[in-house]
Amino acid sequence: MLKRLVLFVFCVALGLGGAPAAFAQKGGGAVGGAQAITIRVCNNTNDPANVSISYQPINQTNFYNQGWFTVAPRACSDLAETTNGYFYGYAEVVNDGSRYWGGDFPLCVIYPGPFNFWSDNSRYCANGQELRNFVQMQTQSFGVYTWNLD
Repeated sequence: MLKRLVLFVFCVALGLGGAPAAFAQKGGGAVGGAQAITIRVCNNTNDPANVSISYQPINQTNFYNQGWFTVAPRACSDLAETTNGYFYGYAEVVNDGSRYWGGDFPLCVIYPGPFNFWSDNSRYCANGQELRNFVQMQTQSFGVYTWNLD
């Protein structure tokens, strides 16, 4: 009950009115990696892509932001494992930020990277970070979740 109250107060303070998607928990997962979701990115283009992800590592309660993973043209890469069915991704063609895969969930990245940092639940990026709109992804199944860059 106290956890729900704290989450409610946090959401009201941010003006969200409900739990932000980044904090929604996937139920039924076994802790300790017995069952996990592998986040895989497949680059189905002829250009290399740089990928950033935000996910909840196994046995962690906060979201972790990582980038840039370079995925070769016509190749797939397994980037992370989680037990939370909600995660986020942003990608862009290497050396061409005007060609990208994004959504409507704002998160911070660092150029040129690489970067690794824990989300601090702020709506603002720290000095040296830039805001990008990530794709929100969701699955109800364990195993491999594939994000296709077409």
